[in-house]
Amino acid sequence: MSTNPEILPLPTTVSADDLWLTSPDALLIVGAGGIIEAANPAAHVLFSHPQGSMPGYPVEQLLPASARQRHVSLRTDFELAPHSRAMGAGQRLEGLAGDGRIFPVHVSLAPLKDGSGSTIAAVRDMTEWRNAELELEGARRRTDRAEDHERIARGLHDTVIQELFAAGLSLQALKGVSSDPVVERLSEIISDLDKTTRSIRSVIFDLSSPVHSSEGLRSCATALVADLRESLNMKPRCHFVGPLDTAVPDDLVKESLAVIRESLTNVARHAEAKNIDLSITADNWLTIEIVDDGRGLPEKSVRHSGLANLFDRADRRDGTFNAVGAPTGGTVITWSVPLVITD
Repeated sequence: MSTNPEILPLPTTVSADDLWLTSPDALLIVGAGGIIEAANPAAHVLFSHPQGSMPGYPVEQLLPASARQRHVSLRTDFELAPHSRAMGAGQRLEGLAGDGRIFPVHVSLAPLKDGSGSTIAAVRDMTEWRNAELELEGARRRTDRAEDHERIARGLHDTVIQELFAAGLSLQALKGVSSDPVVERLSEIISDLDKTTRSIRSVIFDLSSPVHSSEGLRSCATALVADLRESLNMKPRCHFVGPLDTAVPDDLVKESLAVIRESLTNVARHAEAKNIDLSITADNWLTIEIVDDGRGLPEKSVRHSGLANLFDRADRRDGTFNAVGAPTGGTVITWSVPLVITD
């Protein structure tokens, strides 16, 4: 005898009470007028209400205030023509927990066939699903942005860089047949073209770099200097060169900020400087240089001074650290570590 698997009876060892008590989904029986008649243990957990407290609640109490009026209208229409609705069908829905937390849910509905007019609702927390969906959307946006960056970088490299290079060669040729004043001016223009080319190459690297930090070193360093301005009694002059916002990974951004903070704090405490220059350069190495016009280094060795921690930070990354007197007075601090850039 064949049996339709869709209408197989429950095993005799499984009762409706078992399903009610063990269901991982929140189950609600909602009567006429939207009053909750029963709620299983999972429903009380999901909506953060004490066990046994939910019967008697209006079902709208489990929705954010902004959605309640519309839900009353939808529920009234449903009561006039009750029908089963699969989980996930229809609009996105949200639930309101007793602690005020709002979270995404999927709801399935099925009218009971006992003639009572009640409906059983199964509610599932979709927070993890929604987070995964948002992450996927973010990944798609990042992919689209990366493709745009790659397209722009190719355009800059294949057209602008080549045109600047050709213009530079033409100017070099003119130098050989020009008078001295013109040669001098041509040399200045060629130098400016070289600087522009280097800047564009840096932009190309920024656009196409596979390494991206959540917050770039350039913006973080600028913010840090602004925070330290009051304690320094001055605003350091900042110079940034290279792809600081894309080629420096998060852990090295954090390390660099610690180096900058400690170096500037040492200057504020001991140097009595009137001017400070901060330079950060990213190429094959990340180099942080701080120059002040203060009273210079103490006679004791740098390794045993307050700068020892900076030496250790560089040493842990196979880098170098130097602190020397500036030719015009003051101190030059140079902290440099390898910057690994993935091709």
